[in-house]
Amino acid sequence: MSSPETVSVVIPVFNEKENLPELLERCLKTCRSMGRPFELVLVDDGSRDGSTDMLEKAAGEHPGEVVSVILNRNYGQHNAIMAGFAHARG
Repeated sequence: MSSPETVSVVIPVFNEKENLPELLERCLKTCRSMGRPFELVLVDDGSRDGSTDMLEKAAGEHPGEVVSVILNRNYGQHNAIMAGFAHARG
């Protein structure tokens, strides 16, 4: 019997400092309830409001569950999602 495949949830982030705690809480709760391997791939698209630090902290606090991808400037939502797909395991 094979193990279930990993589910990757890719989320672009741009200046979302105020919303990140709830986003992380809800996404982790939902993904954990699936009973299969998962990862949240959060892509910071050049935020300037502290979102970057929050994503890096979340990745450190939830290793294997949260992956932070930090872009050096704003490339736009589409490019941020594509960068997340490039880092996704699932």
